[in-house]
Amino acid sequence: MAAALNAEGIRSPGTGSGDWSFSTISGNAKRGIGLLNNELYIGRLVWNRQRFIKDPATGKRQARLNPPEAWIIEEVPELRIIDDDLWQEVKERQGLVRHDMTATASEGGMRPERARRPS
Repeated sequence: MAAALNAEGIRSPGTGSGDWSFSTISGNAKRGIGLLNNELYIGRLVWNRQRFIKDPATGKRQARLNPPEAWIIEEVPELRIIDDDLWQEVKERQGLVRHDMTATASEGGMRPERARRPS
């Protein structure tokens, strides 16, 4: 999907390079980031999902997930653009992909060295 958007010259959101990447689309389900995890599409606005701390050694900020009981959730049905069935299909597909990437070879998953790219 990211490659197709880049090929069509459609810029990604934000102020970065303007290119789409895998993480722009898939993001991180736990943190609720990425297009496929944006609950606003189902009419739910979530605040306070994460906080940022500064690493004293590097000076870089790092995201930390807040506990779910600290999240502030507001239903905004007027902003819904997809139905619950489609949302659930996407979540199930994400679960299958996640399982395939984390399953061991004996479970029929990918080899560990292929599950993640080296940093």
